[in-house]
Amino acid sequence: MTTQSIENRLQQTLSFEDALKILNHSEKGVILFSDTFEVVMFNQTLERYGCFYQPTDSEALSLDSIRLYEEKRTGVRFPLFDWLTSCASVEGETHVSPQLWLKSLADHALPVVLQLSRIEFNNRLYWLLSLNDKSWERKAEAQQRLMNATHTGQFITSSNGFIMHPNEAFLQLTGLDQNTLSNLTYIDWLKKQVSLQVPFDKVIATLLNKHHWSGEVEIFTETNEQFKAQFSISMLVDPKNNIEHFIGLLQDLTEQEEAQATIEKLSYYDRLTGLANKSLLHDLIQSSLTQSEVNQSHHALLYIGLDGVKIINDTFGHRAGDDLLIQVAEKVSQQLSRVATENATLARLDGSNFAILYNASTQDKDAVKEEVAKLSEELIETIHGRYQLPQGSVHTSASIGSCVFPLTPELDYAADQILSFADMAMFEAKKHGGNQSFLFETSLVEKAQKRLELIEALNHSELDEEFQIYFQPQVDSDGKAVSAETLIRWFHPELGLVSPSKFIPIAEEGRQIIKIGLWVLHKAFLQIKAWNRIRPDFRVAINISPVQFHEQSFIEIIIGLVKFTHVNPQNITLELTEGVLIKNAKLAMQKIQHLVSLGFEISIDDFGTGYSSLSYLQKLPIHELKIDQSFIHHLRENPDDEAIVNSIIQLAQSKNLKLVAEGIETQQQVETLTAKQPEIKLQGYHFSKPIPAIEFEKRYIQQTDNHIHSA
Repeated sequence: MTTQSIENRLQQTLSFEDALKILNHSEKGVILFSDTFEVVMFNQTLERYGCFYQPTDSEALSLDSIRLYEEKRTGVRFPLFDWLTSCASVEGETHVSPQLWLKSLADHALPVVLQLSRIEFNNRLYWLLSLNDKSWERKAEAQQRLMNATHTGQFITSSNGFIMHPNEAFLQLTGLDQNTLSNLTYIDWLKKQVSLQVPFDKVIATLLNKHHWSGEVEIFTETNEQFKAQFSISMLVDPKNNIEHFIGLLQDLTEQEEAQATIEKLSYYDRLTGLANKSLLHDLIQSSLTQSEVNQSHHALLYIGLDGVKIINDTFGHRAGDDLLIQVAEKVSQQLSRVATENATLARLDGSNFAILYNASTQDKDAVKEEVAKLSEELIETIHGRYQLPQGSVHTSASIGSCVFPLTPELDYAADQILSFADMAMFEAKKHGGNQSFLFETSLVEKAQKRLELIEALNHSELDEEFQIYFQPQVDSDGKAVSAETLIRWFHPELGLVSPSKFIPIAEEGRQIIKIGLWVLHKAFLQIKAWNRIRPDFRVAINISPVQFHEQSFIEIIIGLVKFTHVNPQNITLELTEGVLIKNAKLAMQKIQHLVSLGFEISIDDFGTGYSSLSYLQKLPIHELKIDQSFIHHLRENPDDEAIVNSIIQLAQSKNLKLVAEGIETQQQVETLTAKQPEIKLQGYHFSKPIPAIEFEKRYIQQTDNHIHSA
């Protein structure tokens, strides 16, 4: 019932009771005010709004009890009385408020608009206020905003199929405006802009029978653009199966296709270099294996490992390593384009490793081996050299392992095995010094199996039962044993005596060296404490693995061992290689300074074979340099070795550092070195091989005369 109809009824001398009965049928909340805005009556609709306690008692409703707010979530009340009086003071029969929020006693908020009308009743002035519920309009607006907020095109049709409510995304995707679409049925639009992958009649039949159809389509817009899309259309019917609406959804698949292409590229190509990655290479190898079964052709995989990249990463950072890999990839790609454009695929594997799948043009296996050997040498020459990076100039070379396949019937031909065999060959090339190539041999499989056995043995080894510490004396120029180097020996119950040169690199790689190194420290600390009761000035030197040294808890472990064993650190020298100074140099210096503060002396082992000798010596609180045995063996015959030894001796003298020369095997070497530096300590088989602690104690600790003349 409208306000105007209510006014007409009141003018017909109705009683208030009759008028109220009429007002109670209105969907709007209605309040009748006197000319001074006192409540005369109100209808039951206000009861549904829940804004007062006693809807049958007009006195229970006052202006203060009508909780109107300008915003839904703020506490600012709408000044109803001020608005009413201001409306009364201006001309006009009807006045409309902005949208407000009516809150019930339970704090439910209802969107309303107030409409105030001036009426005459029984020759008296009244004001009729109606509260119009705007919930449905807001829901419709919210639905439209929701439709417009999505990137999916949507439309709703009338019952006869005309497109009445397209959202903004649908307009943008199709290039049509709303006026044009309102004159089109969804069938008209399908025929105008959509290319279906199935017959049109089948789509319509499915829609009518199942009330839904969905499929991939191609859209041709008004601007002559085209794109693939996913289109869905649903038919809504009432309980009597009468059509009420059709709802269409249109989703552009362009971004999805681009994303899929990106995913595929990331899955099969290396991000850094753009080359094929390991996954793609694996598939190509498998394809080559299948091809070789058909036409008896031969192929080869070249596994390329760059030499020295770890040092570059540790020194300049991984960004420098990445820059180097990019330059190497470019050089190798250019070389391949000159010699094997169609036959070779270059891929980047993990880290600093590359691979080349070479598809030979002959069935002669020996001829393929010759081609691979020639290609390997050309690649080694191509890669070897200096590279200019933003971080500085660096040098690298390559070790290449190759595997020609098919192999022997005894070996599996799966792609994983081919990669593994080429990797084994590359590892052999590195073992032989790097910057060279190595062709896979079946004997490498046996070596790999033995290495695996060694790893398993290490993992299950019992330290106290299988390992022993040995000691090798270090003597002064008078032949007196003044200190000893601690060495480890492994006596495995099945493998027998395993050389440290074999198991220590494997233990470092698998990090078993941390457990082994702790065991050695504990045993050596206890041993030197016992010996110092007899010889207080005697020292032991203990090798510290770089892996062990860079453990976060290394210093805490050392402190704990000192407290547990009560050893005097001033009788212990910890031997470190120059390599520990390269990785995280700042932290390494802090650890060394901490060790020195505890009383330990620090020796640089294998000095002269490292990378940064002079620069770090200026900063480190070290006490001793140990000349590597490789410079001692041919000291008199090789002028270069003698020049290096002279330089190390002069350096030690200038820095007031102790010197130890290891690998002494002849009296001539003793005389040569003591003549150069009388205070040098000597160590080697000329005096004694490494021996167990009990035997060492008898020879050099308990005897009053512990001078050594010869081994």
